[in-house]
Amino acid sequence: MTTTTGEPATPKRSVGRPRTYDEVTERELIFKAAYRVLRDNRDKSFTIADILTAAGVSTRSFYRHFGSKDELLCAMYLRDGERASARLTERLAGAANPREALAFWIDELFSFHIGPRAERMSVMSSVLAIRAEGSEEVHQLARALLLAPLLDVVRAGNADGTFASDHPESDTDFAAAAVFHASGLAGPNLGQRPAAGAAAFVFDFCLRALGATR
Repeated sequence: MTTTTGEPATPKRSVGRPRTYDEVTERELIFKAAYRVLRDNRDKSFTIADILTAAGVSTRSFYRHFGSKDELLCAMYLRDGERASARLTERLAGAANPREALAFWIDELFSFHIGPRAERMSVMSSVLAIRAEGSEEVHQLARALLLAPLLDVVRAGNADGTFASDHPESDTDFAAAAVFHASGLAGPNLGQRPAAGAAAFVFDFCLRALGATR
């Protein structure tokens, strides 16, 4: 027969070492550490242990967020794509017309090689170079995120007569491919600084490809 004493139950203690950081902070520490490790080991192999040492977090902390090193690298790549797409959308919203918006879109992509973005661009190009598992899929997702604002520009240009694109989706993809290659975001020039005058040249190319009327 069970008896009660009337005393409050003692709460159970959690098993294991208490967490030092909340989930958001922990994840950000891992991201920042991974960028540093990628930068310092671009031409050499590196391990999860290298990232954990740089981040100052435990193995358990890492696997709370990512299933593998490749999964982390792909998450970094996609996050950068999402942030770049948000910047593009915000900047293009301030354009006076579709022609100016096209110029802004190209300028933003070329700016990936300027200032703090340059190092991150160089680091992230190595994610593709080392062929992390899933990198091609996230590359395509990130590319689609960057194309979406440009497609909106082309459609707006068609509507007001700035462009005369019979096939907005395919024409946008074609024009964007030229910009990605010229800016060093794809192809054999991946990660390299664009040639002088490349932005102006590719802008004229895109105008012709989109059937610019004025």
